[in-house]
Amino acid sequence: MKHSFSFTVLAVTLLPVWATAQIGPQPYLQTSDSPWAAYLNNGMFYLENMEDGALNTPGVSASVGNVIGPGGLTDSVDGDDGNIDGDGRQGRSFFTSNGINGITFTFSSGTYGSLPTHAGLVWTDGQTNGTTRFEAFDGNGASLGVITGSHAGSGFNGQTNEDRFYGWVHNGGIGSIKINHTPSGGLEIDHLQYGAVPEPATMSVMGLGLAALAARRRRRSQ
Repeated sequence: MKHSFSFTVLAVTLLPVWATAQIGPQPYLQTSDSPWAAYLNNGMFYLENMEDGALNTPGVSASVGNVIGPGGLTDSVDGDDGNIDGDGRQGRSFFTSNGINGITFTFSSGTYGSLPTHAGLVWTDGQTNGTTRFEAFDGNGASLGVITGSHAGSGFNGQTNEDRFYGWVHNGGIGSIKINHTPSGGLEIDHLQYGAVPEPATMSVMGLGLAALAARRRRRSQ
């Protein structure tokens, strides 16, 4: 499932004031549980739900791992098979066998002409009673912060009540996100989502700039 958007800034000079916020871990069973669901519906984001069997949304690459299909140990986001029934075995997810080292998803500025301002994913399975660690980085590789969670359940048979969304917002641009867990064991994620959304203050300045440009054009035409 792939969405994109673009916007153009005309005659506006904006001094950067970077806003940063962390989200999660919070329960997630379907796309509508995303804190950014409104952006997904408006075509402002990419959502990679792995259901075509590949990680292939534009502008992102994974350090390790692969998509796995339906099976007895698969743990997809619950709603991907069309039913919210506590069972993720009929969908697809992204898996690495080395949960300690984890997975880093790196973003490209080529998708929107800038790095995404929002990026997140859903942890769907990992080591029983383990600790999950999610970290976001800016475009220079500097850490924006870490979120931790301890929500792993007691089984590996597609249970979805333990699934959690982790995300970060940074309007200075997110270069990558990393998720891993301790102790050792496999790690599954799903519903990778990312996009570039102007902050409200940025949109206000854009509106003022465009209004000023329109006013100048009206004066010239009089």
